[in-house]
This record gives sequence, C-alpha cells and structure tokens, in this order.
Amino acid sequence: MSKQHSLFTLSAVATGIIFASQANAIEPQPIDLGGVGLVPTLKISETYDDNIWEAADGDEKPSSWVTVVEPSLTLGARDRLNTYQLNYRLSNSTFHSSHDDDHTDHFLRADSHMEFSARSRLDLNAGYSKQQDTRDSTNRDNDEIGNKYHSTNIGGLYGFGAESAKMQLELGANQEWRTYDNNRDSGSFTREKDRDTLSLVTTGYYRVAPKTRLLAEVQYNDYDYDTNTLDSEGYRYLVGATWDATAKTTGTVKVGYEEKDFADASKNDPDNSTWEVGVTWSPLTYSRVKLNSSSRAEEGSSTENFVDTTSYGISWEHDLTDRITTNIGYTFTDKDYEGGSNEGRNDELDSYNLGVNYKMRRWLDLGVGYSFKDNSSTDADSAYDRNQVFFSATASL
Repeated sequence: MSKQHSLFTLSAVATGIIFASQANAIEPQPIDLGGVGLVPTLKISETYDDNIWEAADGDEKPSSWVTVVEPSLTLGARDRLNTYQLNYRLSNSTFHSSHDDDHTDHFLRADSHMEFSARSRLDLNAGYSKQQDTRDSTNRDNDEIGNKYHSTNIGGLYGFGAESAKMQLELGANQEWRTYDNNRDSGSFTREKDRDTLSLVTTGYYRVAPKTRLLAEVQYNDYDYDTNTLDSEGYRYLVGATWDATAKTTGTVKVGYEEKDFADASKNDPDNSTWEVGVTWSPLTYSRVKLNSSSRAEEGSSTENFVDTTSYGISWEHDLTDRITTNIGYTFTDKDYEGGSNEGRNDELDSYNLGVNYKMRRWLDLGVGYSFKDNSSTDADSAYDRNQVFFSATASL
C-alpha cells in the first residue's frame, strides 16, 4: 500500500469516527508523522441560551451567550486490516452572563480494530473523561454549581464468524469507574453516586437473507456503589433483526424483557418490557429519515431507586445541494421515577431541533441551528422550557 493511499484511508477512518453524526462532514488531510497520521480539528460555537439552568417557571431563569471551543487531536495508524486510533478532545464553555458556570471538559479515547482471520476479529477501547453537568433543581436550591465527575472505562468486543457466514457470535465486556468531585456532602450528595459498572453482552446472529440477520442478545450489568444501597444486577434478554442497505432501509430492531435485582431486599425489583430501535429510511439518495426508540430502566440516585425511561425520536436530513444539508428532529422522552423520595414523579420532555449545515470547503463546515426543550413534571421544580440558537464552525487541515 502506498503512503498516499495509506493516509487517504486513515483520513476516511478518522473522519468517520469523529464526525459520524454529521450528514456533511469535513474531510481532513492527515499530517504524515512517518507511518502515523495526525488529524487536528477545531470547532467553535456561539449559542444564545435563554435558560442555562433549566429553571422552572417562577424561578430565576438566567440567560447567557455561551461560547464553546473544542479543539481535538487524533493520531491514527493502519496495518492491513488492523486500525489504531488515539483521540483527545477538550471542550471549553464560557457563560458570558454567568461565569460561575464556566467549565472545561476533557475526553481521551483509544480504539483499535484487529482482524486475525476472516472469521475472527477484536475491537478494543479505553477512555477517560472529566466533565461538569448543567445545574439541576438540586444544585440551584442549594447554591451549588453543576456536578463534576470523572470516569474511566476499558472494554472490548470479540466477533467470531465470517461476515458472509450463516451465523456469527459477538462477546463484549466493559468496565467503567465513575467518581464525583464536588457537592459530595450537601445538596446533591454526589458521594452517593460514585459507582463501578461491569457490563457484559452476548449476541448471536443468524443470516436469513444476504443483508438481513436475526439476532438474540443477553446483556448483564453489575452496579457497585460506594456508599449507598443501590447495588444491583440487571439482565436484558432481546431478540430482533438487523439489516444493511436492504432496499432503502438499514437498521436494527430489538425487543425483549429486562429485570433488575437489588442487593437491598427492601427495594422492589423491576421487571419490564424493553426495546431498542434504530432505523434509517432513504427514500432518495439525498434524503434520510431516522427513527429511534428505546425503553429501559436507568440508574437512579439517592432520591429514587431507578428511572423507567422510554423515548421516541424522528429526524429528517435532506441534502439541498452537495454542500448544504438541512435537518429537523423531534424526540419525546417519558421518565417514571420509582422508589425513594421521588416515588411517583413523572417527567415528559419534548425536544425539537432544526439546523442547516454548509460544507464551505473540504476542511471547513459552517452550521446554524435552533433547539427547544419543554419538560413537564409532577415535581414543580423540575418543569422548565429552554430555547437555544447557535452558530458553529468546524475546521481542520
């Protein structure tokens, strides 16, 4: 493989990972460091936010212009079918009317994909992040800034069976360690949220058509908290199908059953139906409709045992030209809080967004957009609405 072809391939790999969520993505040209490619990028956005704290009606609702600067560096290398990548991203947010909310988040991630034969492959990943959340009702009521935390994870996915074979098997594992850094002994009591999470997954596939496979999946999660009684084990049993570019549709549908067993016998153990749906329909080569839905029991906190969460989303991306793409989307999220002082609480969140992306140059994208959130809640302090208007520029070499 020539150096030129190697770097072109590396550029495609890096672009696909960093900008996978964008319909029109920049196409960076890597810097050749002698067998390793370096891809620097920079994203700058300016947002007007009319409710930066997601405060309820009747409460103080500060607004602010928010400047976010996100530089990133990606190192990548390729050896035949094996790829290796290291990415670091920094996200600095400046709230011009509320500097107490200024913060800088850090993200470090390493990925590798190795193919030992036509029937055997392994993906490995590891990551570290240090982040700060937006203030919520508890932070505001107790005069706290948003919760800060850092997390580390390491995981892998082993696949057995040729891509074109009748059957394939995947075995995955991930370990995450999360620790909160502030608000530990008052207000949010974040020390009660420190936890280690072990996740295991086994998925079997059976091909019924050239691009369609049936699947059966078992997921296991072990949640180990440091200081409270939310220790639990969760199981999910799913069946479904996945298909690749069948006619005008691609996607995965899984439905099944989940159960959660708390170590504390006094807590109710939920058992519910569960599902995951992600489908993309392309009626035209330049238009894409995406449907997403999920339902599962999410982790709780010191104020609830768990949160039964269901969401439905639809979005439409349309290429007006080779350079201009529009997008519009809507998501509805329903949350039922179970156990603790939040027992019986229900939140219903409507999220709307629209935007336009302009691929000005190979190395430069410009964007403009608007989003609106309306959260209704049986907890009056958690009901809010929020408008955001933003402009962004993403650049590379």
